[in-house]
Amino acid sequence: MANEQVLGKVPTISVDKTDGCQIYLSPEALDVEIVSSKSSEMNVLVPKGNGDYTEWPVPEQFKTVVNKSGGLSTSPVESKG
Repeated sequence: MANEQVLGKVPTISVDKTDGCQIYLSPEALDVEIVSSKSSEMNVLVPKGNGDYTEWPVPEQFKTVVNKSGGLSTSPVESKG
């Protein structure tokens, strides 16, 4: 498992081919863009302000449908558990 901690402001975090990753964000990094590819079991931990973190899973599963215009539309499948 990889643990990464952002201590300041960063524009982008890139995660590629990683299984089991926890990304701890600082208050300054809440507007970060996270780009992931071929990764699973990823969680982003967002500071609550009291020293604790709220943990959010990054979707691993996606649904793609064909639009009536002929293009594709892809969205994450939300975990219910």
